[in-house]
Amino acid sequence: MLSFLYRLVEHYHREHGLHPNLLYLSPWHYQRLLESLPEMEDQEEVSRFLMMQIVISPEAAHPYVAWLPSDIGAGLARPRERTL
Repeated sequence: MLSFLYRLVEHYHREHGLHPNLLYLSPWHYQRLLESLPEMEDQEEVSRFLMMQIVISPEAAHPYVAWLPSDIGAGLARPRERTL
């Protein structure tokens, strides 16, 4: 599982010039990942090890990676200014 994820990350980096920071997995694939990392105790530890946030979704038929700007939620906390 780890070698597959490594290839996904490398392919994404070559295609987009960015290292992905999101990993989408089905519950089944997530369990296979945990079996590859028996020393990891929780999802946060696995996430830090992979340097990606993990999204577990039953709709993810195959693992895939994506990139999301880290400041995407920052604009939501600030009041919006109206420009006319």
